[in-house]
Amino acid sequence: MENVIKLIFQMPIYPMLDDRMNTESAKKNNAPIWNSKSNKLGWKMYLNELFGNDSVPKYAAPARETDYSGLPPAYTFIGDIEPFYNETATYFDNLRNAGISAKVDVYEGCYHAFEIMCPKADISRQAVNRVLEEFKYATDNYFVEQVY
Repeated sequence: MENVIKLIFQMPIYPMLDDRMNTESAKKNNAPIWNSKSNKLGWKMYLNELFGNDSVPKYAAPARETDYSGLPPAYTFIGDIEPFYNETATYFDNLRNAGISAKVDVYEGCYHAFEIMCPKADISRQAVNRVLEEFKYATDNYFVEQVY
């Protein structure tokens, strides 16, 4: 029998999900910290020779997945001026459409890593507290026996 780790919860933070960068938030984004230019460079470095073609596997770019059934519940947060905003919202919509519990908190006017860059801001504290609440809920309520 093959060793398989069974995932019970997803908490992608700042998820780079779509290498095609064709969503509105990914196009011509000039937000602080991470923008369209840095996003393109990140995908080029990550995908190497696969960058820019249609043979990118869904395991490298989850937005290429078409079947979301059977995935574990999920939580994340996202700022609405983040380049990943639309692809994250779409991913979570796809999870919910497949019947998966998927929660995403959107923070208006916030950019990539806002809670790290401004840790004392009320909105940053709110985001961090929500992550901790969701993580605690997941650890208290989700369990799957691992077989090795």
